[in-house]
Amino acid sequence: MLKILFIAAFIYMLYNLIVYVIKVGRIVRAKRKEQEIRKDAGRNDRSGQGIGKQVIELDKDQYRVE
Repeated sequence: MLKILFIAAFIYMLYNLIVYVIKVGRIVRAKRKEQEIRKDAGRNDRSGQGIGKQVIELDKDQYRVE
């Protein structure tokens, strides 16, 4: 009887471990997708702040020397 109880507990723990690993995998996949979206949005950003550069927009009669 005790042997059956230990086997059932082991199967229950194994099942919970598998479910936990699947949940962690989904969370990691969602985070990667979110970072990828942010990365793509940073590339298409006209200000260029995501790249570390700064774009200054001037009128045709203005100039700037750095």
